[in-house]
Amino acid sequence: MRLSLRLAAALSCSLLAFAAVPPAQAESLPERVIVNLTETPATSLAFNWRAEAGGGEGFIEYAPLTPGPAYPQTAVRIAAKRTAAAFTTRDQEQVSADYYSVQLTGLTPDTQYVYRVGREGAWSAWRQVRTAAAEARPFTFLYVGDVQNDIRSMGGLAVRRALRQTPDAAFMLFAGDLINRADNDGEWGQWFDMDPHRLAETPSLMTPGNHEYMKPEGAEAQQLAPQWRLQFNLPDNGPSEWLSETVYRVDYQGVRVISLDADMMDEDPQSARDQLAWLEGQLTDNPARWTVILMHYPLYSTARGRDGAELRAVLQPVLDRHHVDLVLAGHDHTYGRGRPHDQGPVYMVSNIGPKQYPLGDIDWPVRKGSGIQVFQQIEATPDRLTVRAFTMDGLLYDAFQLDKTGQGAARLTDLKPATPELILRREDR
Repeated sequence: MRLSLRLAAALSCSLLAFAAVPPAQAESLPERVIVNLTETPATSLAFNWRAEAGGGEGFIEYAPLTPGPAYPQTAVRIAAKRTAAAFTTRDQEQVSADYYSVQLTGLTPDTQYVYRVGREGAWSAWRQVRTAAAEARPFTFLYVGDVQNDIRSMGGLAVRRALRQTPDAAFMLFAGDLINRADNDGEWGQWFDMDPHRLAETPSLMTPGNHEYMKPEGAEAQQLAPQWRLQFNLPDNGPSEWLSETVYRVDYQGVRVISLDADMMDEDPQSARDQLAWLEGQLTDNPARWTVILMHYPLYSTARGRDGAELRAVLQPVLDRHHVDLVLAGHDHTYGRGRPHDQGPVYMVSNIGPKQYPLGDIDWPVRKGSGIQVFQQIEATPDRLTVRAFTMDGLLYDAFQLDKTGQGAARLTDLKPATPELILRREDR
């Protein structure tokens, strides 16, 4: 009995002492962490994240990856640019957050680095990322079309499948309509939640679609979602300030990737002229063997009731003349791949999200599909591009290769499987 009383007294004192200790105040951890390619991906990388408003300075710490846990001892800390943002979305969401951006320069080519972002008491996890090689070398990247709807669940499931099936992807290309309502911050949160660790470790490039643009009440011209430039850190080497981080180019190990802002090209004549003149310069002075255009609107459409004739009239002569190799698009929520002109690019339209349209009455694709979610692996070597399209169950749906030894048009070899085309969405509903 005496032992029990003593034990009870000790427990009582311990509980009182525990109750007297105030609970630890958790700091707001960084969220929406992402790494983007820069125009010099062999020696620099760009990072973005956000945290609760009023958190003060933010930092990135980085170091070369080591065989063991020694990397924190050599980590370099750099202050990030902080942008305090507060706005009300069209859906009446009150957004108030601090957005942080930083670009690391002077990195060593083809090197694995670790990094974390945040501040004392509120650091992200350590993540790893690799710089590009300084010369043309084989690598694989991913291209996906519109995510747009049911982002966290169905769209995210397909994106995760693409990443799981391509664990060594050097980077990802998103062909616009990442979300459905341009400034809906909840949807942007879902997009970043698709695979937070891989989005923070696999560099990405994105081009805006029509669903990243909006026309607020009373505005004369459409506007890019305010989150775009706050949460991404894309190259700023386009033709004008108002097209910054939507029109740009990146050279990666022998491949030049060019993003065009198709929606602004369609909506604004001056933007179309600016982009066309800039594009001519990028294609004329092009050291890369391979050239890939990323844009939201397709020049050759696949969905019922759509065409793309105006964009085609403006862009196709330029792309043909400069022997562009691939034009990667989204928007039509179907799949199609073809090469209408022997000297021109292979055009692809793809869709990774659950929103689906029926196919139009089209004859330009050599492979098409509807009612399917598709992602593309693109394997690049100095003299060959191999493109494989997979449905989200991991099965090969389409494939081809392009071979090139000089600066002329590439030779196309069709490698599509003998399986039937999947035409699963036949009617509008």
